[in-house]
Amino acid sequence: MIIEKKTNNRKTKSMKTFILSLTLGSLVLWSCSEEKKNSKSDLPPDELVRKEAFKDHSDSIPKDRTEFFKLNADYPRIQPGVGFKLINDFNEKITVQNAEKYVSGLKDYASPLITKMINEKDKFSAKDVGWFHEPWMGSKRDPIMGTYPGNPNSAGTFKGINKNQEGFVLVLYDPLAAFTIGEVFDKNGNVPLEIDSAYFKSSKPINSFISVDLNKDKGQFKEGSVIVKFAFSELNGDQWPDMKDAPLFTIYNQLDAKSKDSYRNRYDYKKVSLFQIDVVVKDSKAAPETGWVFTTFVYDKNIKSNNILDKFVPLGAMWGMDPEVDSDFATVEVQNQKLTQTWINDNAPYYSRETLGWGGRLSGPNDGAVALQGVVDVTSKGVTKTDTIARLPMTSCMSCHSPSQQQISSFLLPSSNQGATFFNYNTPEFLRYNRNLKGESFDPGQFSFDYNMAMNFKSMNAYLAFLNKYYKSKNSGMMKSSRGSEEYEDSFEEFRRKKID
Repeated sequence: MIIEKKTNNRKTKSMKTFILSLTLGSLVLWSCSEEKKNSKSDLPPDELVRKEAFKDHSDSIPKDRTEFFKLNADYPRIQPGVGFKLINDFNEKITVQNAEKYVSGLKDYASPLITKMINEKDKFSAKDVGWFHEPWMGSKRDPIMGTYPGNPNSAGTFKGINKNQEGFVLVLYDPLAAFTIGEVFDKNGNVPLEIDSAYFKSSKPINSFISVDLNKDKGQFKEGSVIVKFAFSELNGDQWPDMKDAPLFTIYNQLDAKSKDSYRNRYDYKKVSLFQIDVVVKDSKAAPETGWVFTTFVYDKNIKSNNILDKFVPLGAMWGMDPEVDSDFATVEVQNQKLTQTWINDNAPYYSRETLGWGGRLSGPNDGAVALQGVVDVTSKGVTKTDTIARLPMTSCMSCHSPSQQQISSFLLPSSNQGATFFNYNTPEFLRYNRNLKGESFDPGQFSFDYNMAMNFKSMNAYLAFLNKYYKSKNSGMMKSSRGSEEYEDSFEEFRRKKID
């Protein structure tokens, strides 16, 4: 249900709610007592919403294939039990000393999924193993594996690699985690929203005019929820020696839709290497300050084993921001010994430790925590200048995920201008991104998606873009301005592409 919220209402909860009904030339408000009489012609038709929300993949498909990726969005509507049993057996807070044991247990839980995905490749079915995908990403998913563009790395990010590297990701949710997706997105793919009436008089996109009309708990993942992200590199062993013999997958996608190089912007088959696997779990007993444990596994070509899982070794774990640690000291060889909420495996391959985050906090090679030639705002005596840093670690796994909320009021990186420049270390603006938040939104008054980036920056973004297009086209006569209507823009997508221009 989409509800109009008047701009001047002071206490919306104490007033009657009004359901938005749009006619050809006027705005008609129906009170809740008349809801049954409402034809709901103002809302996008359920069939249209479902078609977009649960679309399997992009419309561009290879003509020589007959079997394609299938989305599993049949989310549990009754809360299932906990699959990750270690949450009940660990019985202590995670620390630097015991983190490796916890990480091993989490890998064991995800191993059947990981093994099956690696072995079956394009035959893999999430439904067959009881795992799920997030909605609203179909137009960007490749039709073979269901991946979509992830974080790219600029040439020079890794030692000796002077080529840009596009990344692709696939995220899967265990049944308990998928239950929360179903709590936010209904069976048609809608999210209950309030839309400020000012939107219908504005040329601006819808994202700054909405609030999620759900109980806060609906967006909080249940204890024991597990989410797995697979990250793939377009650079394989012939171009990146660290990827020698890494699991290869075939996808069908654009490497960069805006590239000037024609081979990069056309749809085609691509071979990509699986090089990073993130496994995260909601566990407030182990991580009482944030409620989450983030772990990252990376491909290590030097491991001698016939079991491919053995070649994915832990890079580390993170269960908090270490907000009291303001040192930025860390190198590939020497970790920051002051950190108590990050554990890094010193034996992880060199390339994976090149991209650790601020002060040595956890961040994987796919995660984009290091900006090359990063520009920092430096203020002295009231005058702000910029300083360029060759390699600028400016975020971490949990820091990047913390702004996941209904409106992207704050960018996911510590920047006020979508990554053009970054806040200087240890300034109040920078340290906002290194707070331990548990069940709280990054900005006051927002609906929190509980550290889940895909839910907000992917699914919710795509849903709002759909609504914006629907309402702007349906009501163009009512909603025009002298400037015309502005298109909904994904600020992170713009930042992402700049890295490999």
